[in-house]
Formats: sequence, structure tokens, C-alpha cells
Amino acid sequence: MQLQNPRSSIVVAMSGGVDSSAAAYLLKKEGHEVIGVTFQVYDYSRENRKEGKGGCCSIEDVDDARMVADKLGIRHYLVDTRKEFRENVINYFLSSYQKGETPNPCVACNTHIKFDELEYYRNLFAADYMATGHYAKLLRVKDGDVFIERAEDSARDQSYFLMGVNPVHLKKLIFPCGELSKNQVRELAVEAGLCVSRKKDSMEICFIPNNDYRSFLKSQLGDFERKGEIVDERTNSVLGNHTGVRDFTVGQRKGLGSFGLEAYYVTRIDSLTNRVYVGDAQKVFSKGMKLEVSSFIRIEDFLGRPLKVKIRSKAPEVEVAIRSIDRHQGQAFAEFLEPQRAVTPGQFAVFYQGNLVVGGGAITEAIAGIK
Repeated sequence: MQLQNPRSSIVVAMSGGVDSSAAAYLLKKEGHEVIGVTFQVYDYSRENRKEGKGGCCSIEDVDDARMVADKLGIRHYLVDTRKEFRENVINYFLSSYQKGETPNPCVACNTHIKFDELEYYRNLFAADYMATGHYAKLLRVKDGDVFIERAEDSARDQSYFLMGVNPVHLKKLIFPCGELSKNQVRELAVEAGLCVSRKKDSMEICFIPNNDYRSFLKSQLGDFERKGEIVDERTNSVLGNHTGVRDFTVGQRKGLGSFGLEAYYVTRIDSLTNRVYVGDAQKVFSKGMKLEVSSFIRIEDFLGRPLKVKIRSKAPEVEVAIRSIDRHQGQAFAEFLEPQRAVTPGQFAVFYQGNLVVGGGAITEAIAGIK
């Protein structure tokens, strides 16, 4: 991005990873005044974390962010956001599993924590811009609007996780890594002599020690789970019992046990009755979905128009059309060109027009497609 001021002041969210560290270095190299901010989102002091396995913003990552800032000669601040993170991300994560849904805490963090906090500190330091190490780009149009676009490196694109960022924040936001590949980012870190240049990417949920989410749920909620029935979707007959809905997700086959020679898959989860419904492979497919209208660019403009959608962060993009909107309920109905497998309540559907993110929202219901 070409900044209006060749020497701007920029607050950079530094997670302690190579991407945000390289972003800070690149901006400093371009002559800008860079201020590093690291958000402490969880208290790891009592956790027995495996060396090298810390998630984003773990104790190890905070130390790495400090060392990078020192190496770059920039100011660095550690910000305590544990209370906000607990309220908006962890509690959301826990309640989703209690409702039989499959959450995405990274989307929730970007939507409710990271960019709101970054904007606060940009204003506090009277900085011109703010930046992160996300792989995404921004499209700035003549009327002043700014939209999120896919990154140049499609394999690293993180636009999916950014769909809920407040559009107001985008006007002062920069993604220095959006035009770069991962290899180029690592080369920048090597060039700068940063300690994180060879650091592995974090693939875990940042607040769950050692990626053991079942133990985390139990530690936070106790024995909230109730035994329930596993029910055949087609016949409504009880096939067996389960020990808790948190162990299931739509499309799952493993862990169901044996109910004869036929293979069964989870088709839906009813947290009110504590039932897990199963069926054959065809019953896992849906012709459409209902979703929250939480983040759309003038959604009415896209009614009936061909779009692409990702129904999970790692899902392939598929063709879809938004058929109806209920503003009173805050929901929309979208129909797939071809039925899709494992449309999962709680996950986020993110819509694209070309490379442009046009909106998204949490999936609330899968609409059955194949009879």
C-alpha cells in the first residue's frame, strides 16, 4: 500500500509470530515510525505447555514479540485484554459447544477484540495507521469505502477470518504481508535478523493448552454434559447413547460406534433434547443454509446474484446465491448450486465476489437437500 505520508506513525499488532514481526520490520524499513502492541489474551502461568507448542500470544510469543521490538528499535507495549477476551471469545466458545454448535474463535477474536483494541491504541498514540501480519489485501475505492480482498498468496489467504472486522477500522488499516508469499515474509525476517525467522506457524486455538479442547471444556464447565440418545434421522429410532454433544460435529463418522453394517454420519445435533441425529452419507448434504446477516456490504445488492462461499475456513469455495433476507430476524437464506457436505451450525459462511469479501455470518441451520 502506498501511504499518503511517506513517514507515518503505525501501530502494529505483534503476536510474536514471523508474519507480524516481518510486517513491523517492513514498515520500519520503509521509514515509518512503528509502535508494537501485543495483546495478552489468556493467563498461561499455570499451564504446563509443551516447548515450542505455544499458541498465538502465549508467554513464549510475548517474549518473542519483545525481542523483535528490541531488535527493530521500536517501542513495544503489552496490553492486558484478558477480560475482553474472556467475555467475547472464550465464553462464546464455551456456549457454542453447550448448544451443540462448532465455533470459530479466530473469527470472534478478529470481530470483537483484535481490531477494536488496535484502533483504540492507534487513537491513544495519535498514530496515522494500524497494521497486522494477516495475509489479506484492502481495496480502497473513490468514495472512501474500503473492502477486504484475498491475499496474493492464495495458500496463505486469511480473508475468511477477517469478514467481521468493523468497516470503520479498514480505513486506517494496513496489511503489509498481503502482497507477499510466506517465503518472502520469512526472507524479510532473516534479512532483519529476527529470532522468529524460522518459527513454526501456530496451528492451535490460542487459549487451549496443547490443543486438548475436551479437557479445556471440562476444566471450564465441569461435567456439564448429559448422556443422550443417538437417533436415526430417517426412522427416528434410537440406535444408542452418547456421553455428551460436545464430542460430535456435523458430518462426523468416527466415534459413533457400530450400529450394524451400514456407515452412519452425524446429520444434526439438538442441544435442547440432547440428541445426536445420524444418517447415511447422503443425509449429510444440504441444498442451502440459514445464516446471521452480521457483516454484509449492502446485502440486498447481492440477492440472487452468483457468488462464491466458504462454509469453513479450510473448505473449498463453492457457488451460491442469497435467495432471501429477513431483516427483522437478522437472517438470510442462501442456496448452493450443488448440495454441500457438512454444513455446520456455528461455523461462519463467508461470501466472495471475485476476490472481494462481500460479507458473511454464522450458520444457524442447514437445509436438507438430498432425499
